[in-house]
Amino acid sequence: MLSAPSRRPRARGFSSMEVLAGLGLTLILLAAVYTSQQTQMKAFSTQQVYSDSQNVTRSVIDLMARELRMASYDPGTALPTSPGPCAPGVKEGIINATDTSIHFQQDLNGDNLIGAAGEDVTYDLSNGTVRRTDGAAAPVVLAAGVPAGGLTFLYFDNANPPNQLVPTGSPAALNACQRDSVAKVRITVRANLTNPNPNISTPIASVAESEVAVRNRSLSNF
Repeated sequence: MLSAPSRRPRARGFSSMEVLAGLGLTLILLAAVYTSQQTQMKAFSTQQVYSDSQNVTRSVIDLMARELRMASYDPGTALPTSPGPCAPGVKEGIINATDTSIHFQQDLNGDNLIGAAGEDVTYDLSNGTVRRTDGAAAPVVLAAGVPAGGLTFLYFDNANPPNQLVPTGSPAALNACQRDSVAKVRITVRANLTNPNPNISTPIASVAESEVAVRNRSLSNF
């Protein structure tokens, strides 16, 4: 005798509404993950640009400070000696000094001449770039994206407390008496870099500052 065919319970499938609801939740979840990832990537890019800008401004400051510390160094007769009255006896190695540029000399190799590499240096700000000029060579760009006023020099004498030496005239610059009295220079470099986030127009700012004692003129060690 044949047994009646067994009956299996009907497997219940997903309805169209359930499929659409699941698909919608999946899309929402994927969108949330994508948005979070994009936000993190933009934050990382911004932090990377800021870090890079800090490295640039700090590198420029370190180079300036290292060279300015030796300004007017002369173990022989390469530079004239100031007759006074402001600072008699100092070597006249600071050739020009303004709010945004400085030109100085030193006889680093002691050959009684100014002409070797690094012995006739100018730092200035030109068209949004900080430049270094060594003697008659073409200027070298050290930093870009520098706004107007983004490179500044402040000058101080050796008094206690020190007096700030303010450039005068047109164009404003230290006179010979003031240049001979410079014992410390405060350097500030500001740079603005484009924000990697296209939705933010504000640039990423970086500021570095250093105060340098001119080795042969200052009584303080920096």
